[in-house]
Amino acid sequence: MKFLTLCDWTGMVETELFARTYRSYGRATVRYPVLEVTGRVEPFENGRGQTLRVLRAGKPRNRPGAGVKARS
Repeated sequence: MKFLTLCDWTGMVETELFARTYRSYGRATVRYPVLEVTGRVEPFENGRGQTLRVLRAGKPRNRPGAGVKARS
């Protein structure tokens, strides 16, 4: 498991890579100072907030006009 702080021009969010994701993408978090992250926003069980579940983390792909995109 690894904790990450992600930030862009809109703000910051704290998240973690759980075991399965960490095994697959943990090295990328050390190798690349900038990451492209794919995740899912999930509500807390108590309904008092949300968390970002990271599904993929890796080297940013070179895509013109790429930016932060959120889907729920």
